Amino acid sequence: MSYTLASINPGSDISFTETFDFSEIGDGSDPDRVIDDRLAQLLAITACVSYYKLAAPPRIVVDFPVAPFEVEYLRQVIEGGLGEFAYVNDLPAALTPVIEVRSERAPAERVIDSWNGTAQPLVAVGGGKDSVVTIEALKSGGWTPVLFSVNRYQPIDDCIAVSGLGSIHVRRRIDAAMTDLNKAGAYNGHIPVTAINSCVALVAADLLGLGSVIMSNEQSADIENLVWHGFNVNHQWSKSIVYEDLLRATLAGYGFDSNRYFSLLRALPESEIANRFSECVEYFDVFVSCNRSFALDPSRRRSRWCGECPKCLFVFVILAPRIPKERLVGIFAANLLDTSANLDLYRELAGLEKHKPFECVGDYSEVAEAFVDLLDSADWASDSVVAALAAERTSLETIAARRTSIIGSGNVPDEFAGVFNALLP
Repeated sequence: MSYTLASINPGSDISFTETFDFSEIGDGSDPDRVIDDRLAQLLAITACVSYYKLAAPPRIVVDFPVAPFEVEYLRQVIEGGLGEFAYVNDLPAALTPVIEVRSERAPAERVIDSWNGTAQPLVAVGGGKDSVVTIEALKSGGWTPVLFSVNRYQPIDDCIAVSGLGSIHVRRRIDAAMTDLNKAGAYNGHIPVTAINSCVALVAADLLGLGSVIMSNEQSADIENLVWHGFNVNHQWSKSIVYEDLLRATLAGYGFDSNRYFSLLRALPESEIANRFSECVEYFDVFVSCNRSFALDPSRRRSRWCGECPKCLFVFVILAPRIPKERLVGIFAANLLDTSANLDLYRELAGLEKHKPFECVGDYSEVAEAFVDLLDSADWASDSVVAALAAERTSLETIAARRTSIIGSGNVPDEFAGVFNALLP
């Protein structure tokens, strides 16, 4: 069972085909197990941004019938999800193309969604600490979630194996022509991949008759990296509450129950998630958050932590006050706080200079708070990065004092209120 997205530019010989292979979910022999046309269209609208960015034209023509709420969804996905791409390529106009609709789809007749919100959920797994916390919280709450990923990566498979739960995987294949065009000089950059994966997950859950798609997007995903030309540029936009609410509203526009999609950890800051993860010791040797382990090109993948990127440095420092030093250094195969070359990047992560790196990292205040704790730690205070920041303790304390607290349950449905409440301190 596969779904193919085709994007054709009239008047040119360039076309793209992107394939999502759902064959692991079913072989097509069940006539009732077919992809809902509405979810297929949502996936197509979301995935098209990968190809739009190649030229970032001033006009987009939607050549199939769409409703106004779908046009608004696409508009926001481009403006919010391509902010970093536009910033890096200095293309502010790329965030506000004219969207031309050839034909408007008539509103669907409203029917009650037959979806069962009490069925076992589908949980997206990224291989990092956040999804591990979600998995273990659900298990403790009596649920048996089905785990999910787009494509297969070793850290994800390893975390699934430790969880002891069942899993499904969808294969996504981008058009090779896009890579060739990038090599030839077409625009390239960050896309809202979590938005695409979220829509794939919704299709998968619907095919299997599962309940909610549960993400592990946290509070810090709502914080932009910078403001540019009046736009909030947020590397994590498709993990933010803005996108979560947009997707839920779009599902409602199709006639679906919006509780098909939510994040369990939205209310929690990274420091609280790190507290919960520090108790998940069985995952310590398998979890990986470093994006170099998830490169599309297998030849560029790292098997574990690279120890150099903002994500590695962030996860190390947020866990340092919570996991014994010897154990943490063993996980990363290096002490990232005793490597002088990491000082400048740690200063960025703590809000002492520049802006937050374009990575899935926490708020300045959480990093600053971790460093204040480490300055008072006999185990960590003499390490080169920590020692170098001792002179900036006052600044770190000022930044740390801005840390936000838990913000409420957000979009968590009543069925999962017990699980959410158990996550609270």
